[in-house]
Amino acid sequence: MRRLRLQQVFGWAVVLIIFIFLGKMVWENWVQVKEAPFAFHPFGLILSTLLFALSYFIQMGAWYLITLKLGIALPRFETLESWFYSQLGKYLPGKVWLLLSRFYFYESKARSRKSILIALYVETATIVIAAWLLFLVGLSLFQEMRTFYSGGKWLGWMLPFLFAFLSLHPRVLQRSFNWILTSLKKDTVSLSIAYTDILWILLISVLSWAVGGVGFYFFVQSLYSISSSHVLFLAGSLAFASLLGLIAIFAPIGLGVREGILVYFLSYLMPSSVAIVISILTRIWMTLIEIGLIGMIYLVGKFRKGFGKRRDDRTERE
Repeated sequence: MRRLRLQQVFGWAVVLIIFIFLGKMVWENWVQVKEAPFAFHPFGLILSTLLFALSYFIQMGAWYLITLKLGIALPRFETLESWFYSQLGKYLPGKVWLLLSRFYFYESKARSRKSILIALYVETATIVIAAWLLFLVGLSLFQEMRTFYSGGKWLGWMLPFLFAFLSLHPRVLQRSFNWILTSLKKDTVSLSIAYTDILWILLISVLSWAVGGVGFYFFVQSLYSISSSHVLFLAGSLAFASLLGLIAIFAPIGLGVREGILVYFLSYLMPSSVAIVISILTRIWMTLIEIGLIGMIYLVGKFRKGFGKRRDDRTERE
C-alpha cells in the first residue's frame, strides 16, 4: 500500500512538473500567444466533436468483433456499456483499471477468463499497432521531419511495429499464451480467431485513429488556421502522443505526457507557446467528449431499463 502511494505521488509530481514547464513557456512567450491569429469557427468545432466521438464507436466495434470471434460476445448494448464504462479506468493511475473493469464485467457474465484475457491483449495490441502505423504514415508525408526516417532510421521506426504485428498471429499468440498457462499448471486453450479476423480488427483500429485524427485536425482548425495538407501529420501526432500517454503508467489518462508530445509536433506548425495552449485545450475537448459519451450511454441505459420495466408492468396488467 505504501509503495502504491509513493508511485501515485511520484506520478502526480511528474505531471505537475510537466505542466509547470509548459506554463513557464507560455508565460515567457505570452506575446506570441497574444498576437497569434486565433479564430473561433463553431462549425469546425461541431464537426471535430462529432468525428472524434465517432472514433470511439468505431473502436468499440473492433472490441465487439474480437469478442465475437473468441466466443465471448455480449449483446450489443451491454458491450457498449462495458466498453465505455471501462474507459473511466484511464482516469486512475496505473492504466490497469481500464482492463480490470472490463475483465470483471465479462467474468460476471460467465465468460471464459482465458478468452477475456486474450481479447484484451488483441485489442490493446491492435490499438498500439494501428497508432504506430498511422504515425509512421503521417511522419513520412511531412516534409519538415524527413530526418526522422532518412537512411537506416526508418528501420528503427519499423521494427517495433513489425514485432508487435507478428505477435498477433494466432499461432504465435496461442503458443505464447499456452506457454504461460503451462508454466502456471493451467489448462491450455485453442484460439478460434483467424489471422484475417485480426487483420480486419487492425484495419478498424486504424480507421478509428484516422477518424479521431481528422477530428483533431478540425478542432485545431477551429481555433488556429492549419493547411489541410497536414491532416495525416496531425492524426499521426495525436495517435503517437496518445500511445505514449497510454504507456506512461504513472500518468492518469496520459496527463502531461500527451500534452508534451503534442506540443513538440504542433511546434512544427505554430509557435511553441501557441502549441501549448492548443494541446491543453485539446485535453479539455477530448475529456469532455469522453465523459459526455459515457454519460449519454448511462442515460440511454437507464431509459432502456425504465422502458422495459414499464412494458413488463403493462404486460402483467393485460
